[in-house]
Amino acid sequence: HADVLVGDLRPYFQSLSTVWWSVLLTILHVVFVALSFTLAFVCNPSTAACEKVILLEVPKIIIMAKTCLWALLALFGWYVHAQHSKVRNRGYLALYRSTRHLKHLPIFIHSTGNTALLLVQAAVDNKSLNLNITLGVLAVELFFSSACLIIYTDKIVKFNRTKPYPDIQEEERRHGYPNVTNIVSETGFRDGSSMENLVEKQADLIDYLTMHNVQLSKRLLSLTTQQIRE
Repeated sequence: HADVLVGDLRPYFQSLSTVWWSVLLTILHVVFVALSFTLAFVCNPSTAACEKVILLEVPKIIIMAKTCLWALLALFGWYVHAQHSKVRNRGYLALYRSTRHLKHLPIFIHSTGNTALLLVQAAVDNKSLNLNITLGVLAVELFFSSACLIIYTDKIVKFNRTKPYPDIQEEERRHGYPNVTNIVSETGFRDGSSMENLVEKQADLIDYLTMHNVQLSKRLLSLTTQQIRE
């Protein structure tokens, strides 16, 4: 029964499904900014052809579309947070910590951009200048937000490709090789590590080990019950 217990608890790697959503959002963002610039240059000032197709002013259309993009980013942030919480529970603590702030940066950047646009709308009366500032904000958002999404996507693609063991098991595997030197445990002292980071790592590790022990207890109880019935 011990072999069955160990066999059932061997780590089964589950890849993160956030890559395609990140790529899709990046593409949508690029398309949105490109269409905004095209619309601004073609239909500002408004022409007869534009008036037949577009019922609203160009700045209003851009702001409405930007609001929709912000909502998509908010949903993406919620989805990514949920997926990364599962990853943390499966023992991939280093990945969770390395992307903890990165995954929230796009929505933070867009929220800051929204605030800037509200200030521009309230303070600038010149429509042409207003539109130019709006396009400038969109360009800055695109640069920083896309950079964050690309870096995040690269991290997750590498994670899915390497299919690592949970952190504590990966560390045990490294300890098992005699040719590996300078191995430092996450739970020990590391030069240059702040006390806050050390305590956080230990807390994450304790949470994972607690959940792992619960799984072991449930499996052991199941095997014991099965043995009694037999």
